[in-house]
Amino acid sequence: MPVKLKAILRRMLSMCPAAWYIFIRALQMCCFLLFCALMLLLKWDGSMVRGYDLYMTAMALEENCQALLLVAVLLSVCMEELCQK
Repeated sequence: MPVKLKAILRRMLSMCPAAWYIFIRALQMCCFLLFCALMLLLKWDGSMVRGYDLYMTAMALEENCQALLLVAVLLSVCMEELCQK
């Protein structure tokens, strides 16, 4: 198992600059969205009666973060394939 992980990391770190840019920027945006979701959850304070909109907004941010990261990984793989040709 560690051998496969090492190969994946080596391959990932040798991506072309355009693919690396897409991946890093998407990762930064995901971190920002998760931070915003955390701040909303802290403001929510656990009350479903008064803070339902804050809770649902935080959950939407968390779900959008996952979708954004998935799309960014797919785009960076496509960009990597184009750079190698």
